[in-house]
Amino acid sequence: MFGLTAGQAELLSGAVGFFFTIALLSYVIGDNPLYRVALHLFIGVSVGYVALIVWYQIVIQRVLLPLLSGNLTVMLIAVVPLILFAFLIFKLSATLSPLGNISVAYLVGVGIAVAVGGALTGTLFPQVMASWQPILPGGDVSPAGAASSLIFVLAVVLTLIYFQFWLRERTATGDPVRLRAFEILASAGQGVVVVTLGVVYGGLIISGLAVLSERLIAVAQWAVTALP
Repeated sequence: MFGLTAGQAELLSGAVGFFFTIALLSYVIGDNPLYRVALHLFIGVSVGYVALIVWYQIVIQRVLLPLLSGNLTVMLIAVVPLILFAFLIFKLSATLSPLGNISVAYLVGVGIAVAVGGALTGTLFPQVMASWQPILPGGDVSPAGAASSLIFVLAVVLTLIYFQFWLRERTATGDPVRLRAFEILASAGQGVVVVTLGVVYGGLIISGLAVLSERLIAVAQWAVTALP
């Protein structure tokens, strides 16, 4: 690489990694120029990488090449994103801004549809099927499997009850309150949410510590190799 030997390239990459590690960790003592330099470099590289991906994978592959293909059907399909993009540019104009709502509505609608569809088919339905799998014919009917599924279903039901605000009655003053039974179940659901968030937060901390320790070990190994 650029006339460097394997050892020199490894030393150079280690030096770059050492610099960025120290620069980012310097934020512990407060905001400083070294941290800002590293942050701006990361942002610049990320934006440049995304721009290249968009240009080569979307603009060229999905727009320019189809428009130059000579196939009328393919060309008409490629014109659609161009029209939506043009409408989106109209959002910069006060008079033509309503035309941009077409593109915004399309993007929001597609985004919501993809998110809801992914949540249903990728998360909700598989989890429901997995929870009932032990009691289905041929499933795992062991006590451990049945207990695990029961706890899972109970946690889901309690969580859903916690987020149901229509289960209310009105007091003598007219203020809406939950029914007493649902109030107890909602409190249990709140506990499930708190425990879940605590587990997720703990997992994030452990993952961060694992990455930090791996990075510190790599820096220490590079320093030992670089020092005479």
